[in-house]
Amino acid sequence: MKKILPAFFICLAVNTHAQDIVQQMYAKYAKNFRKSLSFVQQTGSYSNDSLIKTTTWYEVLVYPDKLRIDIDKPADGNTIFFVNDSVYRAQNGQVKNMGYQPHDLLFVLGGMYSFPLDKVYAKLKAIGYNTDKSFETIWKGRKVIVTGTDKEETESNQFWVDKEKLVTLRILNNKDGQKTETICADYIPLGSNLCETSIEFYINGKLRQTEKYAEIKENVKVDMGYLDPYKMGKVKFWNN
Repeated sequence: MKKILPAFFICLAVNTHAQDIVQQMYAKYAKNFRKSLSFVQQTGSYSNDSLIKTTTWYEVLVYPDKLRIDIDKPADGNTIFFVNDSVYRAQNGQVKNMGYQPHDLLFVLGGMYSFPLDKVYAKLKAIGYNTDKSFETIWKGRKVIVTGTDKEETESNQFWVDKEKLVTLRILNNKDGQKTETICADYIPLGSNLCETSIEFYINGKLRQTEKYAEIKENVKVDMGYLDPYKMGKVKFWNN
């Protein structure tokens, strides 16, 4: 079973400034960060740490906060939309339900570079990360800055940034009584920036989903109607 805090966690220092690392990320990537991204994703679904299903997802996102996920065949209309702070789920081309759901991962992995820096701090606080607290440690052999807490614990929302590459490696989140862990890995150069190509999701210490990206393209031309859940079938992207 995956542990939320593995044995290779070694605390080095406390009271580093969380806003400093966010500022460094922003200074390195914001100016030339991509505007959009598309990729084909192999998604593994797990139960009790065992693979039970593999599906192909077709994803298109426009920063900072619009993402469309088509499951298996885009033409079938089995789709999830993230728009601003809401999620919409469609079946057979029809929206079946929607609700409030900020996409923390999308924001931390690139959405934040679409906002002025002062609004980035405010947004991080709004979605539950304390940007006044951080500490430095080593994780999987890399020096990282942990933002959201100033000590080793798993109760606070926190994201872990590679100190050298200034990309997010890990996110711990606590919502509605469950602990989630997201691990971002296998970063590759993409244009002027880096892009993760592998993600693992854990809930309460158990692996629930893996993602592997292929056919990654940045700054693709996207008709914004394609990201509108109520315009399904009217705008094409994957030749669907």
